[in-house]
Amino acid sequence: MTATSTTGPVETRAAGTDTPLSVRLVDRVGRALAGRGLSRRRFLGRVAVVGSAMAIDPIRYTLRPGTAYAQVCGTGASCSSGWTAFCCSVNDGANTCPPGSYAAGWWRIDDSPFCMGRARYVIDCNRSPSASCNCRCADDPCDQRRVCCNNFRYGQCNTQVAGVTEVVCRVVTCIAPWEWDASCNRTVRVDNRTRSHNSTCLPQRDATFIDLRYQDLGLSGSILGRPTTPERGGAAGGRYRRYDNGSIHYRQATGALAVYGSIDAVHRELGGDTSPLGYPTTEVTAVGDGAGTSVRYQGGTIYLRSRSATPQPVVGAFDERFRALGGPRGRLGYPMGTTRTGGGVIVSFQHSTLAQAAGGPMVELRRDVVEATRRWPSGPDAVGLPVAEETTSGTARLQRFERGIVTQTRGGTLFPIGDDLAVRYLEAGGPGGSWGRPLRSASSVAGGRGRRLDLVEGALFTGEGTGVRHLSGPVLAAYDDAGGPDGRLGLPTSDVVAVPGGRRRASFEGGAIVVGSDGRAQILERRPARRPAAVSGTGPDGTAPRSPRRPSDLP
Repeated sequence: MTATSTTGPVETRAAGTDTPLSVRLVDRVGRALAGRGLSRRRFLGRVAVVGSAMAIDPIRYTLRPGTAYAQVCGTGASCSSGWTAFCCSVNDGANTCPPGSYAAGWWRIDDSPFCMGRARYVIDCNRSPSASCNCRCADDPCDQRRVCCNNFRYGQCNTQVAGVTEVVCRVVTCIAPWEWDASCNRTVRVDNRTRSHNSTCLPQRDATFIDLRYQDLGLSGSILGRPTTPERGGAAGGRYRRYDNGSIHYRQATGALAVYGSIDAVHRELGGDTSPLGYPTTEVTAVGDGAGTSVRYQGGTIYLRSRSATPQPVVGAFDERFRALGGPRGRLGYPMGTTRTGGGVIVSFQHSTLAQAAGGPMVELRRDVVEATRRWPSGPDAVGLPVAEETTSGTARLQRFERGIVTQTRGGTLFPIGDDLAVRYLEAGGPGGSWGRPLRSASSVAGGRGRRLDLVEGALFTGEGTGVRHLSGPVLAAYDDAGGPDGRLGLPTSDVVAVPGGRRRASFEGGAIVVGSDGRAQILERRPARRPAAVSGTGPDGTAPRSPRRPSDLP
């Protein structure tokens, strides 16, 4: 396919005036065409025809003014010529079969100047057997051909409808009829006598790819509605045009693609072709579940779960991962929204989540893991974004995050553990290690100075300046009997260690616990600290110490 210019012909201006020559000629010829007794509507229609002729071929039309209708409407444009009118001339600008008619057959025109030298197809819209219409001439300034007069049928479309009725009007396309309407078959009929036939409501010889795509969709009768902007240049050499209910975008790599409805509205809100999504690479496509649709773009995809839902864009590597997992029909389901937090990105789906911490890998989060992290939105167990895929430790589920982990209690409940406890826990093997699974989530202890995590085997404690300590067995039992972290011993400052004599000992802020080989526990409390000036010392024999002396008292 060879691209044509989308800028139109160059205007010629007379010296000393800013009015283009073509505009002055249209005005002059239009006044001459008006004549005595010509209605305003027909006068404006004739001016429009002259304007179209000037836009298509100003030099030729200036030299041969009598060819305006031939330039725009082609031959056989009168009612007496015997041809049928174009549908857009009699159907309010819609290049579709009007109500009470159906696609009944088609023919091909080779090397059409209105399809950039490719084939053009003419589809007859015949009167439906149950409808009625009257033979008349089209009341269009350019196309005054017949309506509902010619009883004829080629018959390649809707073959289930029997009989031959009048041709109401003609639809034209630059795509094959079976692509325009699945009821049409591929039996070819060719009639090149109508190569020059056209109308002011159809694209002209200078049509762009966007013009032709709009025509093939049905012009004003399409889902796009009527144009709201002229065709414009876009980013990276592309082009676009806006309509009541959508847009058509053009790039050489993809051709002209139409996007409509709420998907197009979201694309516009994001910045259109200048957004991270860029230009569309597909038109609106069914997902395959009977409800959803999507449009693929250069940088991602916009998905629409249902007509009443809000379209959701998924961009870049997230969309690639999502599509690799089956897209909306895979295990993730439809996208529900995107959140950016702490330099990372979270894309939520119906059944799962994809997340990526800043500088980290993209990770999938199961829905129940997401819910577990949401129960701790702040504080030491707010673990941030995942940095690794979910694994198992022993029989427990385990997933690493920026600032901790999510794992399961002995009862199977998922919850997060912040780094202050998680690092030491993982070093000891995590849920699959000798300490086993947690019994419950971590709690605040020692008046908020520390935290405690109870495990199947023992407990972990942490506090500022005390480190992360593990207690178990009789030492832990004695510690809890003494009030634990909130009692007189305070937080532990050591793990349980073996000492001579088969004993076991752990140190605390306020003392120590020693468990003998017989299992009996002894609590050793630390004596209060005293200032040096308050200390009353004694001699080795228990006598009172000598009074302090000054240097001058010495012999």
